[in-house]
Amino acid sequence: MNKKQGVIGLVATVMIANAAFVDVRPVYAVENLNLARGCTVNASSYEVDSTSPSKAVDGDIKTRWGTAQNKADNEWIEINLGEEKTVRQININFERTDDAQNILGYKIELEEDGQYKEVYRKTTKAKQNEIIQLDKDHQATKVKVTVLSADGGTINWKNVGINEIEVYSKIIEKADDTPNKNHMANATVTASSSEANTLSPDKVKDGSTEKSNRWASDYETPTTKIWLNTKFARLTLVKELKIHFFERDVAPMPSNVKSFDIKYKDKDGKEKLAQSFTNKTKGDGYDNEVVIRFKEPIEAKELKLCNFVAEATSWNNVSIAEMEVYSNEQTAQKATLNSVVSSIESQSKTIEASVNTLDMPAVPEGFTVRINGADLEQIIGADGKIVHPLVDKNVKVSYVVTETSTGKEKKTADVDYVVKGINEQSANKNTKPTVIPEIQEWHSNSTEKISVNSLKTVTYTDDKLKSVVDEFVRDYKDFTGINLTVKKGASQANAFNFELKAPDTLLGDEGYTMDIQKDRINVASVHTTGNMYGMQTILQMYKEDNEGYKIGKMRDYPRFKTRGFLFDVARKPVSLDMMKDVARTMRYYKMNDLQTHLSDNYIFLEQYGKGDNENEAFKAYEAFRLESGLSNDKGETPTAKDYSISKKDFREFIQGERTLGMNVVPEIDVPAHATSFTKVWPELMVQNKVSPLNGNRPLIDHLDVSKKETKDKIKEIFDDYTKGANPVFDGKTTVHIGADEFLSNYTAYRGFVNDLVPHLKETNTVRMWGGLTWIKDNPVTQIKREAIDNVEMNLWSADWADGIEMYDMGYKLINTIDDFGYMVPNGNKGRANAYGDLLNVNRIFNQFEANKVRVRGGSYKYVPAGDDQMLGAAFALWSDNIDKSASGLSESDLYWRFFDALPFYAEKTWAATGKEKGSADALAKVAQDKGTGPNTNPYYKENKKGENYESYDFNNGLKDSSENKRDLKEGKNTEIKDNALVLKDGVSYVTSPIKELGNGNKLSFDIKLNKPAKPGDILFESDADYGTHDIRIMEDGKLGFTRELYNYYFDYELPVGKTVNISITTAQQKTSLYVNGEYVCDAKGKFIHNDMVKKDNITHSTFALPLERIGSKTETVSAVIDNVVVTEKAPEVDLYNKASWTGKAESETPTAHGGQSEGIIGMAFDNKPSTIWHSDWSQATKDKVPTTSGAPGTGKGADGSIWTEISFDKAYEINQVSFTPRQDSNSGQVTKASLYIQTEKNGEWVEVAKDQTFDANKSEKTFTFDTQNVYGFKFVASESNDGWVAVSEFNIANKEVTNNTYTVYVEAEKGGKVSGGQEVKAGKSVTITATPNRGYVFEGWYRPNGEKVSDKAEYTFKVNGNTALIAKFEKSSEADVKIKDVQKLDDLTVVKGTTLDALNLPNKVSITLENNETEEVDVTWNKASYKANECGTYVLEGTLTLPEGVVNPDGLKVVVKVTVENKKYTVVVDSDQNMGTVSMDKEDGIYEEGSNVTVTAKANKGYEFVNWTDENGREVSTSNPYTFEATTNTTLKANFKKVKVTPAKPSSQDILDDLLAGNKVQSVVSKGQTQFVLPEVPEGYSITMTKVSPEGIIALDGKVTTPKKDADVIVTITVTDAEGKTASHDFTVKVIGLNEVDKETPKNPETGKDTPKDPTQDKKPAKTGDATSIASWISMMTVAGAMLLKRKKRS
Repeated sequence: MNKKQGVIGLVATVMIANAAFVDVRPVYAVENLNLARGCTVNASSYEVDSTSPSKAVDGDIKTRWGTAQNKADNEWIEINLGEEKTVRQININFERTDDAQNILGYKIELEEDGQYKEVYRKTTKAKQNEIIQLDKDHQATKVKVTVLSADGGTINWKNVGINEIEVYSKIIEKADDTPNKNHMANATVTASSSEANTLSPDKVKDGSTEKSNRWASDYETPTTKIWLNTKFARLTLVKELKIHFFERDVAPMPSNVKSFDIKYKDKDGKEKLAQSFTNKTKGDGYDNEVVIRFKEPIEAKELKLCNFVAEATSWNNVSIAEMEVYSNEQTAQKATLNSVVSSIESQSKTIEASVNTLDMPAVPEGFTVRINGADLEQIIGADGKIVHPLVDKNVKVSYVVTETSTGKEKKTADVDYVVKGINEQSANKNTKPTVIPEIQEWHSNSTEKISVNSLKTVTYTDDKLKSVVDEFVRDYKDFTGINLTVKKGASQANAFNFELKAPDTLLGDEGYTMDIQKDRINVASVHTTGNMYGMQTILQMYKEDNEGYKIGKMRDYPRFKTRGFLFDVARKPVSLDMMKDVARTMRYYKMNDLQTHLSDNYIFLEQYGKGDNENEAFKAYEAFRLESGLSNDKGETPTAKDYSISKKDFREFIQGERTLGMNVVPEIDVPAHATSFTKVWPELMVQNKVSPLNGNRPLIDHLDVSKKETKDKIKEIFDDYTKGANPVFDGKTTVHIGADEFLSNYTAYRGFVNDLVPHLKETNTVRMWGGLTWIKDNPVTQIKREAIDNVEMNLWSADWADGIEMYDMGYKLINTIDDFGYMVPNGNKGRANAYGDLLNVNRIFNQFEANKVRVRGGSYKYVPAGDDQMLGAAFALWSDNIDKSASGLSESDLYWRFFDALPFYAEKTWAATGKEKGSADALAKVAQDKGTGPNTNPYYKENKKGENYESYDFNNGLKDSSENKRDLKEGKNTEIKDNALVLKDGVSYVTSPIKELGNGNKLSFDIKLNKPAKPGDILFESDADYGTHDIRIMEDGKLGFTRELYNYYFDYELPVGKTVNISITTAQQKTSLYVNGEYVCDAKGKFIHNDMVKKDNITHSTFALPLERIGSKTETVSAVIDNVVVTEKAPEVDLYNKASWTGKAESETPTAHGGQSEGIIGMAFDNKPSTIWHSDWSQATKDKVPTTSGAPGTGKGADGSIWTEISFDKAYEINQVSFTPRQDSNSGQVTKASLYIQTEKNGEWVEVAKDQTFDANKSEKTFTFDTQNVYGFKFVASESNDGWVAVSEFNIANKEVTNNTYTVYVEAEKGGKVSGGQEVKAGKSVTITATPNRGYVFEGWYRPNGEKVSDKAEYTFKVNGNTALIAKFEKSSEADVKIKDVQKLDDLTVVKGTTLDALNLPNKVSITLENNETEEVDVTWNKASYKANECGTYVLEGTLTLPEGVVNPDGLKVVVKVTVENKKYTVVVDSDQNMGTVSMDKEDGIYEEGSNVTVTAKANKGYEFVNWTDENGREVSTSNPYTFEATTNTTLKANFKKVKVTPAKPSSQDILDDLLAGNKVQSVVSKGQTQFVLPEVPEGYSITMTKVSPEGIIALDGKVTTPKKDADVIVTITVTDAEGKTASHDFTVKVIGLNEVDKETPKNPETGKDTPKDPTQDKKPAKTGDATSIASWISMMTVAGAMLLKRKKRS
């Protein structure tokens, strides 16, 4: 064999040996000595006949004894040897490989002398092949193997499978003599030395002869000290050795090894010489390809090459590239299809930058070869064309080899190539931007960046880019706040330039190039999608550096076509908005395939019924989320009632996402998982059958595809969406038909696939779940080519669909394997390989490869990455935990889990290896930095300035007092009263700008109930896509909330009539209530469906605060709301540093059995409510304490208790220890326990509670004691509800013991009255009393939710919380009583304007009955008969509201006489009698409102009048007489002064007197006159108008405005002399009006007739002074003037 052939054979052999094939041989079996073969066998159970116990001793390794699912622990198999025989060795061949093994422990017992004795026990995970060699011979008649424990293994399927059990009388060991097997593959190789760590001895078996992949000894002298030892995996038959000495490149060449010895150790461990070998000379040295064949094969445990004689003047050591060991002679053979494929697979090359076409591998004559595909087809195309990358790149290529004589073909595995780049990345230049997924190619010669602020514009070259450009502009603003200008046209500076052109011939639709220059960023792609992905890279680069983008070039593209996520939106409804957020986030991370699982049902139908009761299973949760055009005879459709999406909206979703590069794949799951359809068409379901995997599970969710009408209906279901003028699933939509886990008629199923798939392919690409490995009939119904070609398949389980089998059949594969990518969220936040709450992302990062598919048995095999059948990979989120397994998780909780895994699958399907970020933690950190993507809000976040998001104290109406100015808006039926918001019954609300606010926040508000709140009354709410989203009063009368079909409850009832402060805080999976600042409880949930409480005490309570409305559009709580504050929740602080606690327990379940959710004591103080400490259930004898029903304890609880001791990191001052039972089931609830504490470090235990009892429920239990320093505690459980001890969390606290005060509110319904409502200290008793009215009897006390609490009218109870109780009464049969008299009311006299309310009429009056009893009754007054603004006398009547049993046949009413008068005011005048006197025009000084008052001052001789002042001394007027209008009680004083008689010029009064005497002031203004003219006065004097009344006719400047009718105007004229002294007088001026009749006489709006003229309007205003006539005044002033003139002349 020449060198090339030898290495090819070697590599192929090593590859096969390293693959995880199931070893199908019996373990070291010597058939004629196997005592077990064919014996009678008995077993604890088995699944079906084909897995009966006899299969374990039939000598056929391909058959097995197997139990049903979940039948594993303590399952046994017993072999009857027929008679007493010697037993020394037992071999067990388990079904599963070492990697996939699920058996965690087993034991072997032998029946000796009629008694079973245990001879072997293993408590660690079993190997597939277990060889048990006993220490002595045993005489036994039976052999029994018992499995102690098992788990689900890597396939999450818990059962027992044993292929074969062999029993031998003596220790048997047969050498491995497998022909053509290179035994080096599993051997351990050691050496005397190594030249370097990289040239280690294991390199001689790595399948490579490269220089770097060899063993080289150190330079030992002499060389005879050098040795190489091989230890085989087991005793091995050796016939031929092939030693490939390293081909030297210095003399002597090709090898320097002259001779060596071959030694071996036989089966007894003795070392022997096999052969001394002398090498042949070759060249100037010795042969480097050595083949040694022994004359007789040897059986060896170890093989040693030693005593080397090496001859070289330099570099004289021993170096071996590869070594092969065979049990048979390896002769040169004719080339075969397999050998040619192996030959190609052994090649790897570097393709230089000058080579533009791939050189095809050379193949022997009779064979042809062509390219199958490259993983990076953007570098090496299907035709072999090469586009060299920017820098060196590794590419995997596979080939198809054809044997020309037969036409048979075989594909090679991937062959590695290094394709040289057109550049070399320079050191210290810009490194590749960090984005997810990794950029494929990057090169930069720069260290500079382009500034973010310099990029102001977006250009695009083609209208096809418009939609993604518009999205990019919105997204860029969302991230940066920058508004980019958009232009269609050529590239320009300071812009993002997007161009639709092919940068090269191989880039593909999703690839793009990006050239980041100093003044612009240019992106180019052949398809819109490529540009869109370039935009995502820009957005992520901004997240890395918000100041600038690194200058450089990139060429980026995906490795796999399909990069997907499956979202189960059926069993847990998910809003279309959330689906859009998921799709947007996926595109942000360059994922392109969103598979929406639209129909399904609750799995565990056995919880409802089977057989005659199987239809009970229709009560389980099921849903089909799309609007359907189909219905049954009753008009029922399969569409879900709680939430569905219209055809229009889903069509727009599919097509809109496609426009942006996302492939939305709708899945309608048939023929299994189909309750939504069997419920509507029950005649088409599989009837009266159960699952072969679970004998209690009915198959009512299976459509019976053996019926033609069923298959026709399924076609109808799909045609409803795929056909018609405007189909929902248009021709570009890939449609998923489900087709998984069908467990009925396998022949019919395979016929269904052959029928439906071609039908659907007429309109759409088809995708389906893999199931064809499992679902096989006998003989097997073949799947037709038209049901395979171009059909996509999700590979999810190797048992249901062996990946290689499906590949060989021709399906296009999407690796959705459950072992890596299935999560079934349950809220515990634990990571699992499969079916856990979160994916094991570390394992995905390190081990998952999209083209590594799983095969039956659990191992993995590669499909060529570039094969057209290998589409890519997807991960899945399944909502199995609904109905009776409801998790309580919300849409945002599911999104969080989706986002946790997304970056790992993005990297694994786009990037070259998916490991470029270095570690799983590093990748997760980058993802957190990048975020969920632009314009997404899956966690319902809001921005804020300052401390609060919004704050409303209602001191300024609906204004927001925070910095954010989010003012409330008026809604309906609310009011602001006393600076608080009043909500009323029914529709009553105001609206807020924030709709909802997610985790990490707090809503605080004051509330006072105006009356008892009834179930369904809402405090806050937001619109919801399905169900309701609000804070409300729950059906138990306590506070709670609803969201996404779940109800949540707080253990708190709002008091009536008392203001309390409520705070609700939200965290992930926890919502807490605080009242007046004190913690009350966390919310607990219920899932209610079909009017059944499917699950309660749900602790996962994620809640987005519903802030859209305070109040409700439906039913609002009647309450006063104030001080509403929305802010961030303060971070939780672990006051007692529980992370540093330590503990030990008398009993705990090992982690190997309990897993991540239950077991060891540390889980009871890890601050995780979902993890629990559990007493040990892993052993055969379980550890239980006595039960409440009286059952004794067992195991470590047999003495009546199980204890745990917990130590703190230091002393804490506390006064209580509490424990919370497990929350996921009603098990392990401790009902009696004792507590001890340590008051000194490591001190004695001090008892603080002995045998304290607790209720068996899920609420927190507390021990209290005096406050003191405590170092730790000991908890001793001595009783529980079922014997188990299960604690979710221990807590300690130092809480002030306060006597809380609670409100007891009582209310009576019609028929009676109540008393006893009061404020009561917690724990105190209170007595409330209900007294029925006449004709009624007391019926009972009820809570507002309708729950009856007592039928005793005098009810005494202990108060433990706010309590509202309503007394109900029933009508009795007593005769009615007649009214004899009604209370007489006093007459009332009031002033005009007094409102009816101000009359203070009584609401109740007393009536006298014919039996002379009196009673108070309500009265309703007739308001219509009272006119507050019209004077007169009114008689008001009141209608009596009579209690039941009282009649009023005479129609007696209560009356009151009310007299309305005008308002009256008192005017008082005063003066100094020595100086002058005063008088009024009415002696009594009492004036009606609005009438004129005239007061006159008369100066005594020698005095003159000065002015009028009010009671505060302020001047009121200088007029005398003074006339004014009565508007209030008035006190005036006339002031005088002494007259000084001095010769002088005429005074201003003289001038004024002269005007009066001469009638010089105009007294009438003619109609149309525009100016009132004052008379002239002598030089040195001035005359002005200083006042007019009424105003508006004559202005002070004399301008006249003609009135509609004649009017008298009082004009005050003032004369001023040179010294500034003044004299004033009032004149009455008549102004002639327009006097137009139609305008003057208004019409009565009710009668249409003229309104009668008010006679008082004809009265002219009274003139200033007394009643003296004008003529008399003139005469008097003439005489006075003459006298004055005489005095002046004399002087």
